[in-house]
Amino acid sequence: MSQSNSNPPRISDLSTPTPEAIKYRNTQFLNDPEQPYKTGMGENREDLRRQIWNVRNGDLRRLFYNFPTKESLSRQCAHWTHAIVGKHFFPDANHRTAIATLRQLMRNNGLNPPVWPVDKLNSVRDDSHDIRQEIDPVRLDTLYRQDSLHNRWYTFFEAVQLNE
Repeated sequence: MSQSNSNPPRISDLSTPTPEAIKYRNTQFLNDPEQPYKTGMGENREDLRRQIWNVRNGDLRRLFYNFPTKESLSRQCAHWTHAIVGKHFFPDANHRTAIATLRQLMRNNGLNPPVWPVDKLNSVRDDSHDIRQEIDPVRLDTLYRQDSLHNRWYTFFEAVQLNE
């Protein structure tokens, strides 16, 4: 991921992933017996699958609108994670979906995503769950606001050094 300082690494191509690819990724988490999909609501898998695929493609396309392509890579990663985790598009696995789609988005932009330490990722995820309960709900028009949820993810991405 080495680029000159005059052209630092950034996510600028948002042609992927598509809304369908994001839903598919979340569905993979639903179907993964190694990573439980927990909603606490007792829904069956078919109902959960229907809820995933009922998320409006237009709502997921909003992830691509106004994405901050001029900000630092750490800030962009925080924005992407904030948007998916904060809006909470899916019944479960929003954190996993955010990280998985972020990694794919980075690869599609010619960036090699680092292996983020699992213990640090788990810690920021736990903090993120708590913070999400304390902040105003993230709406489609506030996907990229810089609130305490965004700041927690930004601190994480800065700490794990994205080689900017």
